[in-house]
Amino acid sequence: MKAKKYIVDLTAGGLLLAESRIVAETLLEDLSEPAWRELIEKQNILRKKSPRTALRYARVIRRRLQPLGKSFIADIVSAHGQVYTQLLLLSAVMHTPVIPDFMTSVIAEARRQYQSELPPLAWSTFIDDRARIITDLGSFSDTTIHKTGTNLLRILAEAGYLDSAKNGRFQPVYILPETQQWLERLGKEELTSVLECTL
Repeated sequence: MKAKKYIVDLTAGGLLLAESRIVAETLLEDLSEPAWRELIEKQNILRKKSPRTALRYARVIRRRLQPLGKSFIADIVSAHGQVYTQLLLLSAVMHTPVIPDFMTSVIAEARRQYQSELPPLAWSTFIDDRARIITDLGSFSDTTIHKTGTNLLRILAEAGYLDSAKNGRFQPVYILPETQQWLERLGKEELTSVLECTL
């Protein structure tokens, strides 16, 4: 796998909780690209400081959600609480391979060893190990790699796996029935063990 695909879109942010529902609503409207950009850039429905930032976030969300189909997007729009968060996590896990890889290789392994928190160098150790396999990971700047790791930990905190991205203490997360149903509908039951990699 190419490094660009491995960490795709992770430098843009975390789960983008506030923005995702808004973008999901626009995706159900079957707008033309110009009309969609009009909403994002000119009407600034995401309330960002610059059109460029708004468009970057909106495109990341669209790339995460659109491949999963309109029924999934409709559920994003109507979901609330932990169901909403878990569905967004599922879309991110399916879009960006480094996320499930880290959850399985690092968090699940820490759980197996009865650790209560992420080791301080968990990300750098993990990415150094992966660079031996995905050789073009070395083509990214240290800033990009750091930002990728920061956003990955933010996602795990937003989804409840960590008490915070800074502290890194593990918290129990239970896969909700709505999430499990979508894993089955998408034919991705193997991701159940990925999403359950917590204490």
